[in-house]
Amino acid sequence: MRIITGDNGTGIKKALLTTVPQDEPTIVQAGVVYRALDPFEEAALKSFVTRREGQPSIRPTRAHPGMTEAVSSESPYQRLDHAQDMRIVQLSPGTFEEPIECTLHDCSTEFEYPIDPTRQVQGSKYLTFTTPTFHVVSIASGQPIWYTAISYVWGDPSLVKSITCNGKLFKTTQNLYTALRYLRRTDARVNLWIDQICINQTDLEEKAQQVILMSKIYKRAWNTIVWLGEETASSSSAHGTLMAVKDALQYNTTETTMSADDFERFALPSPGSSAWQALGELLNRPWFQRLWIVQEAVLSHDVKFMDGRKYINWNDMSLFTTCMIDNNLESLLDLGQSAKHEESESGVTRIRKIDRMIDYEWIHPLQSSLLGLLVDGRGSRATNPRDKVYGVMGMTATPLHPNYTLPVTTVYTDAARKILDFDASSLTDLLCCVDYQEPTENLPTWVPDWSTPRQTVSIGYLGAMQGIHQSAKDSKVDWHYHLNRVSLNISGFCYDTVNSISTLAECILTDLIVRESPTHQFIMECIRQVSEHCQKQPGETSLFGAFWQTLVAGKDGSGVQKAPPDYEAIFALLLDTATGRSPSFSDQPTFKRKLNLANLEVRQPGRVYRQMQIAFKAAVKRRRFGTTARGCMGLYPRGTRIGDRVGIFAGGHVPFVLRQHSEPGAYQLVGECYQHGIMDGQIMSTAGFVFDVIEIR
Repeated sequence: MRIITGDNGTGIKKALLTTVPQDEPTIVQAGVVYRALDPFEEAALKSFVTRREGQPSIRPTRAHPGMTEAVSSESPYQRLDHAQDMRIVQLSPGTFEEPIECTLHDCSTEFEYPIDPTRQVQGSKYLTFTTPTFHVVSIASGQPIWYTAISYVWGDPSLVKSITCNGKLFKTTQNLYTALRYLRRTDARVNLWIDQICINQTDLEEKAQQVILMSKIYKRAWNTIVWLGEETASSSSAHGTLMAVKDALQYNTTETTMSADDFERFALPSPGSSAWQALGELLNRPWFQRLWIVQEAVLSHDVKFMDGRKYINWNDMSLFTTCMIDNNLESLLDLGQSAKHEESESGVTRIRKIDRMIDYEWIHPLQSSLLGLLVDGRGSRATNPRDKVYGVMGMTATPLHPNYTLPVTTVYTDAARKILDFDASSLTDLLCCVDYQEPTENLPTWVPDWSTPRQTVSIGYLGAMQGIHQSAKDSKVDWHYHLNRVSLNISGFCYDTVNSISTLAECILTDLIVRESPTHQFIMECIRQVSEHCQKQPGETSLFGAFWQTLVAGKDGSGVQKAPPDYEAIFALLLDTATGRSPSFSDQPTFKRKLNLANLEVRQPGRVYRQMQIAFKAAVKRRRFGTTARGCMGLYPRGTRIGDRVGIFAGGHVPFVLRQHSEPGAYQLVGECYQHGIMDGQIMSTAGFVFDVIEIR
């Protein structure tokens, strides 16, 4: 393995851009200087070490519950001295099959290079240069310690292997044990940071403190290795296809779907080839579904994937995912949905999302919205549900204090309060994240349960940015905590009552014309509800118009624009085919250009139809169609019951379903909804409208 080295301090840029050979990644060796310091940097480091030596230790004089001050003679850990301290694990050399031995070394993350006033950025009179700090400082020697951080999945906790750590027997999970065998050198010690070993996992107070340091730990690392696991029989095929897609399509600017001839022209495997399945298996490795990977990848400056002895640069993976998405190739991958959570994102989508977050973090460090991070990580996996909050805190300025002794519901409630305290106007977006069949015990209904993947696509989240719906037009968010700080008092107005509700929707639009399919049965049920309970609303042109608009929640396939009028003719065609009569609604309009099903295969109608399929699925998935006492129709949360109320909140973009709480005068929040006829502020002009205080528990 080749070591990246620097010069006398002026070559940091050169050091960072040096290319590692394509056969193996760099694993930091112990005792090797990866970048020489110039006199200014040496002086800054020496000053820090001197100041550090004069600081009192936080080491307690006696152990107390949750701490490990020499817990037992069998523990490899000693209590860390300061809040900014961490450990590096030094992996001893050995062959692949030999027993694994390592030692722990205390280091400080506190030091970072100050601004050098004598060095100006070229071409600028005012900007000065700050050396990036890609190391920690040894407590014992006061010298820089470079290390490689490892991002991986713990794996099954019941499958453990024994290693020797600080001369003591230490148990690791099977997946980490395997990774250590691949990361170890035969001729030199290597410096690693691995949470399973470097953090005393039985000391909850230390664990919480180390979680606070996680952003520094990955930012200070010389590089980060993503361990995907051992190679499989299909690894070679997967890596070859990945690089072929990246090389062939990164400059392809055409927007049309690739044809069979295009695959041949670009020398790519044909659709249906086992090569795509192999690639899908690689991208379905457990690492891609793990919550902590987002923070680890975003905060690291040099990331490589290891698949046994094979590896992939982050930039190559990034270009590959961009090519897959831009050329609509994701459907080629057999992602093994049965082996994943239904709501899990594909590896392609995850990498694309992380890439965007890397760009944002680079420009706006520590400014990511806590709510946005929680939303993005909701479908990810975390062994400890508290980590749904703690696992993203390194990317936000919202102050959080990890405490693994608190109940999960308390952690989520505290996070919701932090979100609202930081930005009071985010209330509507927070409430739009509530998505449940039954309320979570001991969790206020206005607080999202981040431990469960979202089952629906939100109608109103980020509504202020989209501007599609404005159910409380021209009003401002108005709320305050109840005296118990568990309830919220929100300015709102209850307008309507649900009087019929459908079965749960699990539909795709293409099945509408297939008799007795779930989609066909669902739509027929919806039509019966409309005929029995609905009437044309003031200002509406037809019940048919309200019906098709409801089934796409008023949005197009992108989810960020209003549904186009082109949807109407296509929906009429599909509905007439499904019902066997034309028109299906008595007030259904006639169209100058008569469509037939074959038209949906041609360019313009075909593109509109594909977008409509996406919009339909996003709107109805895991929701219920329903009607109200005022003759409206809508899409409601899956937990909605007959008798639930529909209302709006001041400053809100969409209506919400509320349920009377057992405590008089209070309500439970059931979730956001789409109710046609009240999405553009119509309620606020009705007789008797006035905002009142609604208590949500």
